[in-house]
Amino acid sequence: MVRKRFIGICTCTAIIFLTGLSAIAETVDTLVVKGSGYTRESAIAYTGETAVTRAIERYVRPAALESNRDQIRYRILDESSGYLKSLKIIKSYVDNDGVHQITAEAQVSIDRLLTSLRNLNVEVKMWAPGPDQAIEGRRGAGRRTGRDRFKEDPLP
Repeated sequence: MVRKRFIGICTCTAIIFLTGLSAIAETVDTLVVKGSGYTRESAIAYTGETAVTRAIERYVRPAALESNRDQIRYRILDESSGYLKSLKIIKSYVDNDGVHQITAEAQVSIDRLLTSLRNLNVEVKMWAPGPDQAIEGRRGAGRRTGRDRFKEDPLP
């Protein structure tokens, strides 16, 4: 009886420990951003979109950002709340024109963001896959310059 209980406790401890490791290993950027809107809800949504936009600008090459602007807008920025781990409002007020102004600390999931960018074939500056990124089995897919070292040379 004691041995079964010991094994059960060890198993539960291992599951809790391993589950906790995956949450710790996620890549998250913390940004302080400002946003505004005519309602509090729209100001919060715009603030979250601003945080994701700034995170994208950190990881995407400017030329790739410009050439894929529409795809990024409709596929990522319109769904920016899905890339936010948290949005903590630091300061909120309504200005003289009745516009809500918000300053917030946002945590953006870089793993999810880079996976989405990669799925859109957007070239990123430099990245390594994290625990929540899908690799898709395409070696060298993010590389746009030079010969792909994973492909064999074609026969002459």
